[in-house]
Amino acid sequence: MLREASLSLRAGERVALVGPNGAGKSTLVRVLLGLTAPAAGTVQRAVGGVGYLPQGYAESLFPWFSVLRNVAMPRLVARREDAYDAARTLADRILPGVDSRRRAGRLSGGEKQATALARALASPGDLVIADEPFSAIAASSRERLRRALRDQLGGRALLLVTHDAGDVTDLCDRTVRLIDGRTVEASA
Repeated sequence: MLREASLSLRAGERVALVGPNGAGKSTLVRVLLGLTAPAAGTVQRAVGGVGYLPQGYAESLFPWFSVLRNVAMPRLVARREDAYDAARTLADRILPGVDSRRRAGRLSGGEKQATALARALASPGDLVIADEPFSAIAASSRERLRRALRDQLGGRALLLVTHDAGDVTDLCDRTVRLIDGRTVEASA
């Protein structure tokens, strides 16, 4: 449950949202996305849209679609002509060695998470929200995926929910801490 939680992001800013389990991080993300209504207060959404990698990444994929189609989905929905070209580029970068024609339901946990990350990055929006984006990723691939996330963001803002100090150091400009649903610390 959120109490006195406040968060703002400027265009292109990269913010880590950290705190203990149960602090309200995922709830705050759901409020920001409009998936949960706030009990009080206001939410101003990103004008250009949001790419989202949920904590439940596996359930967010269409298991009967190929990796390529899953990654292309945000651009297909936005009726972008470059949907498959952008998806192919992201899949090649984020999932090297994985056949992009393979059905998402037949991927390993780490491959599913990487596919969901590529899909979030394929979104044509101004903001990417990633909730624990590397939790199922093998340590040997983590740095490569951090680098891909950093490089593929371009000028978009990032809200990164993480428990990993390396993610914060490598990817974010500012940290916002939640404890018991309250924003108790913000640092640059």
